Amino acid sequence: MTPDPVTVQPETPVEDIARLLLAHRINGVPVVDDAGRLIGVVTADLIHRGADERLEPRESIWKENSWISFLGPKGTQRDKAEGRTAAEVMTTEVHSVAPVMHPSVAVRLMVDHHLTSLPVVEDGKVIGVISRIDLLSLLKELENPLKRGN
Repeated sequence: MTPDPVTVQPETPVEDIARLLLAHRINGVPVVDDAGRLIGVVTADLIHRGADERLEPRESIWKENSWISFLGPKGTQRDKAEGRTAAEVMTTEVHSVAPVMHPSVAVRLMVDHHLTSLPVVEDGKVIGVISRIDLLSLLKELENPLKRGN
């Protein structure tokens, strides 16, 4: 686990999040409220935006949004590609683990949900992040017969 992970607030601009991800060479960042409680995660959400900006331009965003507002399901969220802040691009249905959970729980969540990392949450607050690399390192330790308690 990486303790004291990089986190962002809901109002953090997407451009700042992208800079943080690049600077820290991480693929996601928890979004926390003022008390440090987990409220979302920004990961591949930024990819939606990058893909949208690089694909052929749409005929008319205004026309598309009009059709969506009249014909689309009620309560449709704004397209994540248009989001400008963490709150607008984050995923709110977040899987997390507690620090006391067995690593196999994290492995199962990552495999089942195609995740590359998980926030570690204690008393509702983000205290760390566990990544695939962390789990691979642990697996290596467990498989080393010299390190096992025989």
